[in-house]
Amino acid sequence: MLGLPAQQVGPWLGQLRELLRRCDDHVSLYQLSLERGTALFTQVQQGTLPAPDPELAAEMYQEGRAVLREAGFRQYEVSNFARNGALSTHNWTYWQCGQYLGVGPGAHGRFVPQGAGSHTREARIQTLEPDNWMKEVMLFGHGTRKRVPLGELELLEEVLAMGLRTDVGITHQHWQQFEPPVTLWDVFGASREVKMLLEQGLLLLDHRGLRCSWEGLAVLDSLLLDLLSQLQDTWRQRTPSPVPGG
Repeated sequence: MLGLPAQQVGPWLGQLRELLRRCDDHVSLYQLSLERGTALFTQVQQGTLPAPDPELAAEMYQEGRAVLREAGFRQYEVSNFARNGALSTHNWTYWQCGQYLGVGPGAHGRFVPQGAGSHTREARIQTLEPDNWMKEVMLFGHGTRKRVPLGELELLEEVLAMGLRTDVGITHQHWQQFEPPVTLWDVFGASREVKMLLEQGLLLLDHRGLRCSWEGLAVLDSLLLDLLSQLQDTWRQRTPSPVPGG
């Protein structure tokens, strides 16, 4: 965990190196996020503890991933590192926008409901509070608080944002599994913004698909601003499919 209040780069790197002497073949680096309602959030708000320094956290992340790379770890996802093929197969489903059920208080799911007479994927969110969730399950047979049908563009936005979190990125074949009316080349091939990212060595677009470089993974959030905007612009400007018999 990095970005804790009063945490410093040197001691944290020492802890990471000590961890590498004891751990197996998988390490995750996560930055602290202050969540409203937690004791830590209150302590920072009241000034009992200093607020995490985002620039310091960014330095820790960059230094940490360099240490892991030197130790033979592959950064296969923004926050996850593995060697000897020890990738998280469970989480890979999320990053590839596979279908999954969310079970339990606050859980999220993404799937096409069977028997609904539709091929539309839904985002489902379970009731957050455990007591209320259990009451709803007893009363209604489920604790689903919200159901949101995902449109074509919304689904492709998720495919883009989640897929680029991995070093594999989004292959052309994977993109086509979601039956989009535009290809990766259509969306990003002629974009000036994307061309700049390619020239800066942050992004790769080739016969395999679209993916971040090792340098690009570290700044993915900033890249997504341009990439999602480009996808949305292309979607609005795309040529409608001809009407059969028209």
